[in-house]
Amino acid sequence: MPKSDAEKAAEAHRVQQVQQRLAAAKTTRDQRKADAEFDFWADVAAAIDSGEVKQAEACEAIGYGREYVRRQLIEHRAQVEDRAAAANSDTAD
Repeated sequence: MPKSDAEKAAEAHRVQQVQQRLAAAKTTRDQRKADAEFDFWADVAAAIDSGEVKQAEACEAIGYGREYVRRQLIEHRAQVEDRAAAANSDTAD
């Protein structure tokens, strides 16, 4: 038996709600992954910057090459600056 227009509309609405929920869950997951990555490189940078370990020792511990770590630290420091600038612009509003 074919669905009525009301049933089709209800089904479409239900599907749309599920899609929105899944899209929000993906956004949350992506943000958490980005935050975890940021925190990881913050820990690596802090260990190297404090002199606790040399870059080569940190690379050995985390299993990445020196050039990759160097590039990631440059990117991390740029993210720190971006977050600080964003925080300053939020407080200026």
